[in-house]
Amino acid sequence: MKIKNLYLASLAVVSFSMVAEELKWGVSLGYEKIDYGVTLENTDPGTSSSDIVLANTIKEGSMSYGALALGVDMRYGNHSFSVKSANGDSDDLMPSTDFPNTGWSHTDTNDRSETSFNYSYKLSNNWSVALGLYDGENEMEFTNNRTIDSGNSAFFWSDQELGVQNSTSEGAYLAAVYQNQISNKLFWYGKVAYQESTFDISQKYVYGEQATASQAWLDSGLTQAELVANFTGGTGLYEWDIVYEVETDGSAAVLGLGLVYVLSPTDTITLGYERKNYSYSAGEVTTYTYAGKSTGNLDSVGSVDGATTGTTFDESADYITLTYRHQF
Repeated sequence: MKIKNLYLASLAVVSFSMVAEELKWGVSLGYEKIDYGVTLENTDPGTSSSDIVLANTIKEGSMSYGALALGVDMRYGNHSFSVKSANGDSDDLMPSTDFPNTGWSHTDTNDRSETSFNYSYKLSNNWSVALGLYDGENEMEFTNNRTIDSGNSAFFWSDQELGVQNSTSEGAYLAAVYQNQISNKLFWYGKVAYQESTFDISQKYVYGEQATASQAWLDSGLTQAELVANFTGGTGLYEWDIVYEVETDGSAAVLGLGLVYVLSPTDTITLGYERKNYSYSAGEVTTYTYAGKSTGNLDSVGSVDGATTGTTFDESADYITLTYRHQF
């Protein structure tokens, strides 16, 4: 990613310029308990049927998971740099019924990762300012199912969407941090931050319609195989590859509190709490294509021009972290 490369390049330049000076390096290992939530709201009745959720609809999802966090930091005088990465996974982020739309059932598995690059400058013994880059990604493997009436008493349609949704948030933030001493070995800190971000959603999935024999058809002594033999290709299954992508942007507020206990001059343990709230406006549909992949619909290929989205996105995340740091 470009923002990561720029940050790493600048970090390398500063590091080499300081190579002759005294540097303090540290590594950290932590565990994070994360409660993550997302709200999708569409209040625009004029949006197209391709939208993520239907007009005048609110859909909410949540998941709780644990993540291991690894960090590396470098300190020189009043300057410090750090890189931290955390990864975790969870099932069932979004609702199991009536999602993505009414009449559908839904299951999902999620792999979520977060990476931050941070520079801070110590203004005094108590105050410091920080700026940095943030990247958060969630890869969701999902399955959606529904049944709909075909208009023919012999069969109904069993529909399925099977694929992957990638959600990526990239941003830059500015933070102020205050810290103070409670005792010889115990300190506390608080921070507040503001972040500007882009938010991209990419869905790639297979949409399928399977002709399924009705009970009336089966009660007449006929079989599923005899039913689908009447369809082109002899399977009664029609599938399309779908690609749907949306880009948007927004901002976030971040609040944090924590305690730092000094085990030794080179070792500390930190207990922290942090809350992030993101708000993104309705974005732009950049890609919406479909391509038939079954006998009988191979010529069904194209794109939906002028597709619009009225869906806004709100994300929230609560972090409880326990981190051990060693300084070399």
